[in-house]
Amino acid sequence: MKDLILIILAVIGLYCTFRYLFLLYAFHKLTKEVKEVRQDLTQNQILHLPLPNRHLAGLISEFNYTLEDIQKERQKYEKREKEFQKQIENISHDLRTPLTVILGYLKFVKNKNYAAQDEELREILDIIELKGETMKNLVSQFYEFSRLNAGDYTIKPDRVDVSRILRESLLGNCQILEGTSLDINIDLPEHPVWAVADAAALERIFLNLLQNAGRYAHTYLNIRLSETEKDIAVFFDNDAEELSQEAFSRLFDRFYTQDISRNQGGTGLGLTVAKSLAESMGGTLEAHLGEGRISFELRMCGINN
Repeated sequence: MKDLILIILAVIGLYCTFRYLFLLYAFHKLTKEVKEVRQDLTQNQILHLPLPNRHLAGLISEFNYTLEDIQKERQKYEKREKEFQKQIENISHDLRTPLTVILGYLKFVKNKNYAAQDEELREILDIIELKGETMKNLVSQFYEFSRLNAGDYTIKPDRVDVSRILRESLLGNCQILEGTSLDINIDLPEHPVWAVADAAALERIFLNLLQNAGRYAHTYLNIRLSETEKDIAVFFDNDAEELSQEAFSRLFDRFYTQDISRNQGGTGLGLTVAKSLAESMGGTLEAHLGEGRISFELRMCGINN
C-alpha cells in the first residue's frame, strides 16, 4: 500500500510539473505574440493557442475579439481621417481660385491713376492685399498638408543647388521679415552646394521657416548653410526667450500655435508641412532649444562635385 501511495504521489507530481511547464511555455509564447502584435497593429494579427487547453483557448478568444474591435476602430479612424483630408483638400482648392482672382483684380486697381493719387485709398488697398496674401498662404498650407497626408504630394528628387534656392527664397520672400526690426545675418557660400532634393519642396520648407521666424523671432535671425562629405545642413537660428519647454515639444504638432500666432495668421501647419516635406525627400528637420535661442536644422543628402 505504501508503495502504491508513493507511485500515485509521483504520478501527481509529474502531472503537476508537466502542467506547470506547459503553462510556462504557453505564457511565454503568448507574451511573444502580444509583443509582436503591439509593434504593428496595422497587420490585423491574432493570437494563436500554443498547446491544446480549454481555459487558455477561452482567454485567447477574448483577446482576439478585443484585437478585432481595435482593428475595426482603427479602420474607421483611418477612413474618417482620409475623408477629412479630402474635405480639406477640396475646400482649399475651391478657395484658391477666387482668392487668386481677387488678388489679381486688386493689383489691377492699385495700378490705376486714381488709386495712386489717393493716399488713403492706397493704404486701404495695401491692407486688403496684405490680408489677402495671408489668407492665400493659409489656404496653400491647408492644401499642401492635406495632399501630404493623403499621399498625393509627388516628390521628384533631383540634383539641386541648395545655396541658390535658399538665396532666391530669401530674395523672393523678403517682405515676410519687413517691419520686424530683426538683425538678420546670412552666411551662404558663393559656390553651388548640390544635394538630392525636390526644388519645389525645398522652397516651401524655406518659406515656412521664414514665416515662423517672422512671427516668433524677437531680435535676430541667423541663416547659414554648411556642407560635409556626407550631407548638407541649413540652420535657421533666432532668439526664443519666451518659448516654454512644453511649447517647444509641440512645435511640429499639426494645428499647434502659440498665442501670438493667432494675431498673425498662423495655422500651426507650417512646421508640420516643412518636416513632412523634409522626410519625404529622405532628409530631416529638427529643432534644438537652449540658452534663450532656438535652432531649426534641415539636413539632406549632399552630392560631392
